[in-house]
Amino acid sequence: MTVVVDSSYALACVLPDEPTPTSISDVFGDALLVPFIWPLEVANAIRSAVRSRRFDRDDAAAFIAEVASLDARVAAPWHDDAARYLELALVHDLSAYDAIYIDLCLGERVPLATRDAKLARAAERVGIRTLT
Repeated sequence: MTVVVDSSYALACVLPDEPTPTSISDVFGDALLVPFIWPLEVANAIRSAVRSRRFDRDDAAAFIAEVASLDARVAAPWHDDAARYLELALVHDLSAYDAIYIDLCLGERVPLATRDAKLARAAERVGIRTLT
């Protein structure tokens, strides 16, 4: 089975100060799929963690490498305009970035692994199974 993994979930799996998700064995036995913005979200989250001194800059490269080793397939955008993502964001009160995860799960008919409670609730409202 394929699972869409958001950046919050992936980072919780590799950062030492995050609690490891309880569903990790279920998720990483499957094929991982991520939206086209995922590498940027991961990089930005690690940058924020360095800036807030959760760990130092030298560790950042190791964490990026560890996330890359998760071997997730990056999906191309489903739609060539932002209107679809905007509509999902408005309907579900999400950022347009988070709406991309909903769109990808709906299009692929696969579950979502996330640590983001708001995104998980929106996914569940439209029938997407979530793993936290």
